[in-house]
Order: sequence, then C-alpha cells, then structure tokens
Amino acid sequence: MKLKHSLISLVSLALGQTGLAQTPAIANHSFELDLFTIFPGYIDRNAPITGWTTETVDRIGLNPASGNPFTNNGAVPDGANVGFIQATDQTGVVTLSSIEGITGLVVGNTYNLTFRVNSRLIANNLNPEMTLLIGGIEVLQDSINSVGTTQPYKPVGYTFLASAETMSLEISVNVTGDSTDETLLVDDFMIHEIQPEITFSPWNDDASSGIDSSLLYTHAFNLGQESGMASDVDVNGVTFVGIAGSSPALEGAFSLNMPNRTGDLNNLLDAADGSSVLASDFVFNGGFGNLILEGLTPGATYRTSIFSVGFGNSLDRNSTIFGTSTAEELTISHNTFGNNNGLRVDYEFVASADTETISITALQGNQTFHTYAFANALLEEAPASTEIVINSSLAEEGSLSGNLVTIDFTAPGLVDVYASDDLMTWSQIATDVASSPFIEDNIADPKRFYVLVTAGDPFPAAP
Repeated sequence: MKLKHSLISLVSLALGQTGLAQTPAIANHSFELDLFTIFPGYIDRNAPITGWTTETVDRIGLNPASGNPFTNNGAVPDGANVGFIQATDQTGVVTLSSIEGITGLVVGNTYNLTFRVNSRLIANNLNPEMTLLIGGIEVLQDSINSVGTTQPYKPVGYTFLASAETMSLEISVNVTGDSTDETLLVDDFMIHEIQPEITFSPWNDDASSGIDSSLLYTHAFNLGQESGMASDVDVNGVTFVGIAGSSPALEGAFSLNMPNRTGDLNNLLDAADGSSVLASDFVFNGGFGNLILEGLTPGATYRTSIFSVGFGNSLDRNSTIFGTSTAEELTISHNTFGNNNGLRVDYEFVASADTETISITALQGNQTFHTYAFANALLEEAPASTEIVINSSLAEEGSLSGNLVTIDFTAPGLVDVYASDDLMTWSQIATDVASSPFIEDNIADPKRFYVLVTAGDPFPAAP
C-alpha cells in the first residue's frame, strides 16, 4: 500500500468543507426497496413499486417474483431486482414513471443520466421499442434486443441541461411491427452532475474535423483500407497513418476489435481533401467494439476524436460510448446528421493509466458503428508531482542494537524526516534527504512512526 503525505491536499480538503451542495437523486433507483413474491411479478398481484408509478399495473412489475419469467437472460446490473415493462398489441404504449422524478438539480447545470437495459428472451427474439423522456420531452428512442445468457445489460446514457430543480423521468415501451408481446428490462438508474467530456458534431471536411496541427497527436490512423493498399493521409497538417484490414491494431499503439471492413460512397467524398480520403473506407463491429489506446501518460489530458458517417435515415441506430477514465456515458445516434453525412465523436479525458479503453455498444442487435479513422491529441501534460509517496517500509535487526528501518519513498525534491514513538511528540531526525531510501539504525523503541515533508516545510498540523 502506498501512503501519501501532501500539505496541499490537506489544505484543499479543509477549505472544501464550506457548505452542502444539492445532490441529484432518483428515488429507488435500482428497484431494491420492494420484494415481490407472487408470480410473474406484476404490480397488481403484488404491490406498488416504491418511488415509481404506472397506469398499467397489470403489465409492469419486478423480477424475481417466485421465478424470473421476464428477467430470463443477462447479468442483473445492481442488486437483486429488475424492473420490467411489458407491451402487447392490446396495451399500446406502456409507461413507467418516477414519482418524484430527478430531484436535487441546479438550473443551468449539466447532468448525465445512465441506466441499464435488456429485453425478455422469447421466441423470435422480439425487441421492445423504448422511449426515454426527461422533463416531458422525448430524448431517445430505440429497439432493445436481448443480451442473452449471462452477458451484461446494455448501457444507456443521456446528458442534459437542467431546466428546473426537479425534472420528470419516464420510460415508455411500444410493440414493433407485427409483434404481440415485448418486454423491456430496466435497472440501475444513476444521475451525476458533470462537465461534459463526450461530445459530438458534424464532420463534413478538413475544416470541421477538429484536427489542429498545433497539438501533439499521439495517435492518428486511417482505417478500413484493403489489404496491401494502406495509405497515409494529411488532414490539416497532421498525418493519419494508413492501417489496412479488419480489427486494425498496431503493437504498442492501439487495437480496435471491429472485425469487418468495406469501402464507402458518401457526401464527404465531394470535399476532395484529406477527410474525403479518410471517409472512403471503414471498419465496423457487430454491436460492440473497444478502441484500446496504448502508450499514454497517466495524469495527462487527451482528446480522442472518432470519425464516422451516417448509414440510413433512422435515428434508432444508437450506440453508447464511454471510456475507462470517466463516469460519463453518452448514447449517440449513428445517423444524427443524416444518411451519408459525417459524425465526429470527441472524448476528452485525464488518463488514469497508460492505456485507455473506449467502448462502443449498440442498443439494438447487431447495429454497427462505422469507424473510418481516429486521432488522439495531447491537450495538457501530466502535472509535476507535488506529493511525497512512501512506497514501503522495512524493519530489520539493527547493526548494533534495536531495529534498523528502511523507508522507500518517491518525492519531487529534497525531504525532511520527522519521527515519533508515541504519535504525540515529533522530532526532526533528518533534513534535506536527497534520495530514497531513508535508513535509521539502532532504534531502541519497538514502536516508530515517520512523516516525510518537503524540505524546509514545517511539520504539518493535524487536519
């Protein structure tokens, strides 16, 4: 275990305890406050769902309820219970609403709502059509397929600007096509205030690519080209290295598990610039894909740009995008800007490790996300460390008597060492220690405690 001492952190913590902020919340967000026992789990045979309401009590409920007739596939996201919303050709649209809605919002602030979805696994694999409404406004619609076996539920994320301190939350389900019975499974509703890190915008040409030659690009790759025909492309003075074939990868740089590729004809080809070359080929997935970036610097700030093009006219072609270094999840329609028009997704993050995984998960079956190119720009170097980190300590028999203690540490500069036998009285036992390890020999007391501070700084007061 690494122990840290940072005077800056102690001061910041003390200064931060100046008031109570509003906390956004969704009552009974994961349906864990109730226990349904009467099969198959409908409200009218059991009880109301705490914090939620519906007019269709004979088609909405919880599982398990002496069995799991509806939640019959996938790994339950949180706790034991999952909510289900069943629509038939007789019911029409069926809606589950949060009674209190999303509370504790600050008007004008930005929030990210996330939850998990799945569908009942039955004959013909019927996919319920889900509609998400926030503040009474329809913000997302798509059909949800079953994940199968023990696979994770599908993530859904929506970012919005709060227009009131409380905003309504509703999930509606309708049958699709000639279906007579479709059931949506929902769980784990969460709400967080955020500074948006995942955004999207049109990509029409080099001018709208967001590529800036004044930035350092750690990655820039042109994807999906035919084997043996990979070519590098210049976009605004930045070279995109050509990578041919499906599931493109370069050791030490990146991998992308999209196992298919093809050429394309779309509206970007008319631009006759670097972007038009990028837009001529793409790789695609079968409902799920991971872009793994390698060779990053922990603590540095990056922006990854993923380039795609609309395919078809339906807005129901949604994928949820998220990374390992952020809690934000954003569900984006592949066709936001229309068929054959470009889409750029930007993800800005502070690297938590030397690799970053960006996941792309389709809400509906094998709906694909077409990836033509991506680039990763360094926006800010990792800040220089101001912390002293004690990595390990070792006590051994002293050279003459007592004990010998070796302290391995990491510091940005010289350190002073204080020691105590009782945690009450502290003495400075070394100054201007230049490098690790620090060693103290022939210690008589069997108990010994140490604090390392930046050289010249006073012994820190208790927080």
